[in-house]
Amino acid sequence: MPATGQVMNETLMEVEHTPPVHKRVLDILPGVSGGVARIMVGQPFDTIKTRLQVLGKGTIGAAGMPPEMVYNSGMDCVRKMFKAEGPLSLYKGTVAPLLGNMVLLGIHFPTFTKTRAFLEASDAPGTFTPWKILASGAAAGAAGSVVSSPTELIRTKMQMVRKNNILAQMKGAAAGGLNPEENYKGNWDCAKKIFRNHGLRGMYSGYLPTLLRDMQGYAWFFFGYEATIHYLAGPGKTKADLDYSQVMFAGVMAGFGLWGSMFPIDTIKSKIQADSLSKPEFKGTLDCLKRSLAVEGQAGLWRGVTAALYRAIPVNAAIFLAVEGTRQLIADTEDSVDAFVAQLSGNETAAA
Repeated sequence: MPATGQVMNETLMEVEHTPPVHKRVLDILPGVSGGVARIMVGQPFDTIKTRLQVLGKGTIGAAGMPPEMVYNSGMDCVRKMFKAEGPLSLYKGTVAPLLGNMVLLGIHFPTFTKTRAFLEASDAPGTFTPWKILASGAAAGAAGSVVSSPTELIRTKMQMVRKNNILAQMKGAAAGGLNPEENYKGNWDCAKKIFRNHGLRGMYSGYLPTLLRDMQGYAWFFFGYEATIHYLAGPGKTKADLDYSQVMFAGVMAGFGLWGSMFPIDTIKSKIQADSLSKPEFKGTLDCLKRSLAVEGQAGLWRGVTAALYRAIPVNAAIFLAVEGTRQLIADTEDSVDAFVAQLSGNETAAA
């Protein structure tokens, strides 16, 4: 097994000495593994965060809801969800973001790497230029928002199913209760109904705040990671000189950068995506922001941030451990993969 220094190079995603025929596939595998780690570790935290943003005490969404559906804190949310819906409710709506994040981090990491390489093409080796890191991260966030917006819409809709059903029971069908087309039985049913009734525009409900959130968030996500790596490595060294515990610590700093920089925008995004598509309460992003500030104040934009920051510790450590671990696995098996691909190519040539 090669040493860590032989595996990690100057970029997050590049796999060295890989023939072009399968290099592109290997380039995205670390990001895919990071996406799986992110969702399996982080989904419960995200469910709590979203419920606090939409149904936390004092929010617009909590008005008129029964006490068991209004949450005072993260722990209160967990207790009430366990009692009413069981522990698996923390993983409600997981399928869409799981598939989406496998694609999403497969977009984020290569986009960041290639954009940074382009911006730093004329720089001396080892140069650390903050604005170029931030710009590369913002580009990665913009590219990924095309995937994150619809997958997070489906997850949010699934997390709000019980709330919508309770509202419908309180109002009664004759008084404008829940539209059957908004009563989702699962992720696929949710996607089908939204697309059938609202088209592509419906699938991208909340895209503007998602785009703004992802550009700002991932600028600071990658900056947090790279700045920490640069500091820990010291002069004349690279991340190849660090051990995995240091890489995981840098991942945690990346998570703090992500959530600390964009949480208020994420709150607005969650409210808009939780809103009814057929009878929306908010007219748009600015209307949602104005009404949220009027009712909840500045503090309302940060409701659920504690859950998000707790989430950042295990989730982002797991992401970068999965990314770097996958890269090491690729390096360990690179010769075997090369031989297999060469054999396949030889067989195809002989058959022709």
